[in-house]
Amino acid sequence: MAVRVGVIGAGAYAQRAHLPSLGKHPDVELRAVCRRNPDRLTEVAETFGIPNTYASYSDLIQNEALDAVTISLPHHLHYQAVGEALESGLHVLVDKPMALRLDHAEELVELGSSLGLVLMVAFNRRYEPPFVKARELVNDGLLGNLRLIDAHMAYDWDLWSKSSETRFTGAAAKMLDGVSKTQAALLSETTFRSDPSSNGGGFFADGGPHAVDACLWLAGSRATSVFAQMDSSTDDLYTTLTMRLESGVLCSLVCVGDSPVPRDFGFHIYGETGAIHMRWNELVLERELHDRTSFNNASMASPDSPTANFIDTIMGRAKPVVTAQDGLNQVAVTEAAYRSTQSSTPIEC
Repeated sequence: MAVRVGVIGAGAYAQRAHLPSLGKHPDVELRAVCRRNPDRLTEVAETFGIPNTYASYSDLIQNEALDAVTISLPHHLHYQAVGEALESGLHVLVDKPMALRLDHAEELVELGSSLGLVLMVAFNRRYEPPFVKARELVNDGLLGNLRLIDAHMAYDWDLWSKSSETRFTGAAAKMLDGVSKTQAALLSETTFRSDPSSNGGGFFADGGPHAVDACLWLAGSRATSVFAQMDSSTDDLYTTLTMRLESGVLCSLVCVGDSPVPRDFGFHIYGETGAIHMRWNELVLERELHDRTSFNNASMASPDSPTANFIDTIMGRAKPVVTAQDGLNQVAVTEAAYRSTQSSTPIEC
């Protein structure tokens, strides 16, 4: 029997990632989609062959016969939408972050668990070949005991603070090369990230969760203390953060939100007997008394998407790549980071 899915929020990311994956999954029946803009709502429904449309996610949840929903809304709406869906007996895949407050995330985890429902967060790094390979190498013990993770992440995130009319002008116009007219319009129309109350902060609240989750996942441990410094505690572009994990692993993370290139990152993982160095499409393994081993995306496994894993988990034939507790662990670090910035002191998680 097919899993009946409703899509709540159908902006640029949902149309690029979630909807194509759901549409081609053999065990999915796309039943309904929600978007406030009526023209865009009609457009997405026609593009993906979705029969029922709603301007309100509450109406979608209450009026459709569904098994599950995906949620891709502005960050400040995640807590309410996830809670409503769970209370209606629906499995939920939500884009990061699960919530903006730790107590809200704890409430959602408890609610999903008490109702026996799948609650997952779509952390992209866990589905990308270099990160999947790094996790495999770490788990196989090729680095010995893990000691430290050093990471940096730089995006041209400051574009989102610009108006729709000026966002992709000048040098930034190149970002739309090869992008469909529909996707370009959706990217231009996105506005919530420029509002700290909707976004949850600045760049660290938006891009930071992916890097934080990657560190916790690669180390297989939650954070116990966080110390962060930001250029602003509300609409930051620059962040330096250190974490001590429960396992004893130390993590150092630098986030830059106005990079001159669209995105740049590097992860360096150090153990007692080896190290891993990663960039977008490559991974290098260094081990004592061994030659360096290099991998590129073609030589590393490409795992399923968040939506495919979500559906397979609902059907009982897979385990969740990201659990609700994983989502909570990221929220704990993000909240602690902003509190640390405001107090100029380390914060216990």
